[in-house]
Amino acid sequence: MMKKTWAALLTAAMTAATLAGCANANSAGSAPATTAAAAETKAAGESKAADAGATTDWPKKAVTVTLPYSAGGDTDTYCRALFQAVGEKLGQNFVITNLTGGSGLVAAKDVMSKAPDGYNIFFTHTGAALVQEAMGTADFSYTDNFTNVCTVAEDATYTLVALSPNGSYKQYSRGWNNLEDMIADAKANPGVVRYSTVFGSTTQYVGNSLEKAAGIQFDNIDVGTAAGDRLAAFLGGQVDLIAVNYMNVEDYIEKGDVIALGVFSDKPMDGVDVKTLKEQGYDCKSTKKYEVKFPAGADQAIVDKLSAACKEVAESEEFKKTLATYHAAPLYRDAETTGKEDKAEVEELKAAMAQ
Repeated sequence: MMKKTWAALLTAAMTAATLAGCANANSAGSAPATTAAAAETKAAGESKAADAGATTDWPKKAVTVTLPYSAGGDTDTYCRALFQAVGEKLGQNFVITNLTGGSGLVAAKDVMSKAPDGYNIFFTHTGAALVQEAMGTADFSYTDNFTNVCTVAEDATYTLVALSPNGSYKQYSRGWNNLEDMIADAKANPGVVRYSTVFGSTTQYVGNSLEKAAGIQFDNIDVGTAAGDRLAAFLGGQVDLIAVNYMNVEDYIEKGDVIALGVFSDKPMDGVDVKTLKEQGYDCKSTKKYEVKFPAGADQAIVDKLSAACKEVAESEEFKKTLATYHAAPLYRDAETTGKEDKAEVEELKAAMAQ
């Protein structure tokens, strides 16, 4: 598990230090008009950043960034990469705080209660947040009850995995070699196949979607919210199936201990030989988009300044390379686009759940 070990060491090192401080450049050979347009867009962005900087001296002290998941997972990894670079651009420390509980609700409400003075930031992803909003698990709106800043990345690697019948944990395997083996087993034994779910989150949504699409019924078991806890329960035989970001199980798949049954995405991951659920006849998908928010009522000049800094990072080659390590990609959306598209996605989720 060299990749996993390296990622853990990197996270530990970045956690130990106070973090200082969000798509891709045009390809070579672009037509002159395209190059000119790109330069004009870049200049406009730099002008906006300069204007924002001229109207506010924020940040004058360290900024707290709260995320709702444990250290070492996808949200934590992307958050730390983003705000280390943002802190370097803005000349202040951005201190990362992991506040778990309630599939993100504890952290969300904590940040909502803070003053909108620019010194408390909420970093989360749409996978759980918008599902909670659509299901009514959250008694607030992740758009209306926060001040959106921007979106910086997306991850469409949510993967359904099972234990290999030939791996190190074969004593807990149900003997499946592919998705159809699992579905056949689940149809023959309704309510027996144990699926790791976190109620009111992405895992519940994609699990329910697959149940409907395949005409099967799982035994849905909550073995913890954090990816690490769920993975430990899975490897320990407490559940038969788990859906997680690919980065969390890549080493186990490469070793042959875990089998990837399918990816909940519209398109396959680059460089990974795993079919999507859609390619296998089951239209089940979920893409996480990672967002930056302030408590409601934040000053627009501060929002603009942070958004401009995040945009610079999101469009940088360094950030792109970091995300590519985990098969994710930069995605910058400004505050208005983030809010508009999130609201539309909530309505889509409500319609899908009603079917």
